[in-house]
Amino acid sequence: MPELIAIGTSHHVAPVAVREALAVAPEQVPALLRGLHTDGTYGEALLLSTCNRTEFYLVPQPGGPEDPWPDLVARIGRARGVAPPALDPAAVERRADTDAVRHLFRVAASLESQIVGESEILGQVKDAYRLAVEARTTGFLLNRLLHWAFRVGKRVRTETALEQGSSGVPQAAVELASHIFAHLEAKTVLLVGAGQTAEAAARSLLARGAGRLIVANRTLYRAQQLAIDLTEAGGPRGEDDAAEEETPRPAPQSQGAPGAARVATEAVDLDALPEAVAQADLVITSTGATEPVLTHGALAPALARRTRPLMIVDIAVPRDADPALGRLESVYLYDLDDLDRLVERNVARRRREIPKAEAIVDDEVRQFHRWLASRQVAPTIHLLKRRLRSIRRRQIDQYGSRFADADREELEAFSEAMAKRVLHHPIALLKHLATDGTTSQRLATVDLVRRLFDLDTLEDGEDTDDATTEAADEDDAGNEP
Repeated sequence: MPELIAIGTSHHVAPVAVREALAVAPEQVPALLRGLHTDGTYGEALLLSTCNRTEFYLVPQPGGPEDPWPDLVARIGRARGVAPPALDPAAVERRADTDAVRHLFRVAASLESQIVGESEILGQVKDAYRLAVEARTTGFLLNRLLHWAFRVGKRVRTETALEQGSSGVPQAAVELASHIFAHLEAKTVLLVGAGQTAEAAARSLLARGAGRLIVANRTLYRAQQLAIDLTEAGGPRGEDDAAEEETPRPAPQSQGAPGAARVATEAVDLDALPEAVAQADLVITSTGATEPVLTHGALAPALARRTRPLMIVDIAVPRDADPALGRLESVYLYDLDDLDRLVERNVARRRREIPKAEAIVDDEVRQFHRWLASRQVAPTIHLLKRRLRSIRRRQIDQYGSRFADADREELEAFSEAMAKRVLHHPIALLKHLATDGTTSQRLATVDLVRRLFDLDTLEDGEDTDDATTEAADEDDAGNEP
């Protein structure tokens, strides 16, 4: 039975329609994870659900299903309140143990992202871990694994140039828009959603000289706050702006660095979407809604009267824009799958840095594998016996001269019996966990024993035991003390 399973789907094997059918909203994740954990199927569980992947990282329990995917899909359906989708088996990616570790490290390093080098994924992995911790479905293995993955992501970002010049999905959406509109200064851009993705898109738009931004959000206050943040991002504000800092400002705001074109920002709620869309030249939508917020029924009457084109870039999963809008004569609708050509170009641009990042991942996988192997029962028992023999030998060498030669044999026998007595219960517990304990229990207990007796220094070769210790280990490696 594997100690770790990674199973799910991603943009590598599934189109956006499949991915959105499996996307789990953050508020749905804790209950789903608790269900996996409390019914005894998995000792630990974490779900990473983004616009490009839905992946479970699981520590299985004995007697669990040979193929967990059908059960996981059914649980996703129940969490979302919809019938689970029927999936092509080829759209499911399964990994175990070292392959699962390597995959997570590659995800955290953005090597598995649709746009290699994007910066959002590491934050998404951290969010997934936070939800699992809050649901209390992580244990010793996943806690260590996820913190190790964070380290891998940080190493790749600090030791390579993989992220330089990179762009995530929001920036790619803006880049796609720049191919349609030669200049954004005279265009009105509508951002639907006010989360991190929308903010990233907005900042990319400002960098490309967008002239007017409208932020629409279900919560008007959040839209107003993002509009204020975007205003402040453009450069020093005047005294009038500073005086208004403590109050939300829904009215249009001006921003811009000295010498740059000014941009107006405005905030509206979703009820005002038809009017906002009517004003817009470009719409970038990225809400967390489970149903389309840009519907054909609500927008078609106004859009049918348009004489200028409207570009909609839908980067949400599930999709925010009704696909029927793309059939209107004046509307050009794009979704995540339409970013593939840009993805390929960005990957090619950063291809030189990918081998460096992969080398870091491989190095960290080897280190994690060595650490995990060291937390197995057999090598720990071996080192535990070695540690007690080392202590016994040193004490005899230090105090043995105080005993007569005739008593040395009894001293040796007494000290050996004492060491075995000290070892009896720790080794019995370790052997019990090796056969009847969960993976998390075994790893946590082994780790505690290794730290209590400082066994890692023995494995690193820092102990100076004599050759008889090693010989004794070989003699009774399989014996109960």
